[in-house]
Amino acid sequence: MDYSLLTPYRVPPRMTAYKIPNLGDGFILRAIERLLAPRRSVGCYSTRIAPGAAARKAMQQAGTVVIAGANQLDDRYRIWPGFDAQQLREASWRFVPFGLGYNGEPNRNERMSELTRELLEAVHERIEYSSWRCPVTLRYLQRELPHLSDRFLMTGCPVLLDAPLLESQRFRADESHVAVTSTERGDFWDRETRLLQTVARLWPKARRSFVVHQDFRRPSWIARLRSRDAPAVADPARAFALREFATHLGFEVVIPPGADEARHFYESVDLHVGSRLHAHLLLLSRNRRSWLLPIDGRALGMAEAFSYPLLDAQTIESSLESTLGYDFEPLREQARAAHGTMQRFIASWAR
Repeated sequence: MDYSLLTPYRVPPRMTAYKIPNLGDGFILRAIERLLAPRRSVGCYSTRIAPGAAARKAMQQAGTVVIAGANQLDDRYRIWPGFDAQQLREASWRFVPFGLGYNGEPNRNERMSELTRELLEAVHERIEYSSWRCPVTLRYLQRELPHLSDRFLMTGCPVLLDAPLLESQRFRADESHVAVTSTERGDFWDRETRLLQTVARLWPKARRSFVVHQDFRRPSWIARLRSRDAPAVADPARAFALREFATHLGFEVVIPPGADEARHFYESVDLHVGSRLHAHLLLLSRNRRSWLLPIDGRALGMAEAFSYPLLDAQTIESSLESTLGYDFEPLREQARAAHGTMQRFIASWAR
């Protein structure tokens, strides 16, 4: 069975002046391709813009369009900008949500708009089940669309569900190479510098890497002028200053050019601490320990589903030290159960 893919990881050229690809979205994309193998993807397109005629023709030929999960689901969710239930019903293909999660930012998941309700109802007219990332996402959907409650499956994030975690017996205890990730949004400086200092103190002899998941750059004024719908771009000076801060603490700064290179790099990492959810899930999927520092509501649902500790931004030092002996083994059984649900979801449409 062939399928097409939609993902936020693909940033259209006209948006590159102000939108930076997120490596985590690329991790999700590759995980979905792995879970669907040997089925073949015949095209990959962006959720950020309406597809052109050639892309729509490719989707029609494939017949199935997989929506690669991230944090897209909010009260005004669209598959792509301007797309609605009427257009979906007029199309000849089906859409399959795969591991989508709720947005989690303040005031973004309060009450689902009527257009979003109608769109999700139309999606489920052509599929038996849809796949959603966490219990918080599921509760939001069940509250807003109760008549579809039994059609929503909590499969977890595809990134987590990989063989090293599912098939191993004990989590690795190595600590030779420690990676830290940060999220340079909002008032991040105090939080992220304290995290870096804590890791440097706890693992003074380890190789320490500071991994950049979104390489914020200052776009040229010409590029911004050409991007007619570009929002204001935040000054990335503090993001660069954070890299310098990490370097002074003995970290090497790693800036992978893409998700594949990042995944390859993480194969050398024994342990992760940081605020990037999908770096956290990737390390856990490799049967290695990871501690997540949540910065908004997006991380809470996965922690609820898969029993791992969350660091407290107000007490980073003590919350990390107090959980260093945490037993991650219950997570493995929960991941195995989620993988069974994921296989049930895939079997319902990918025949």
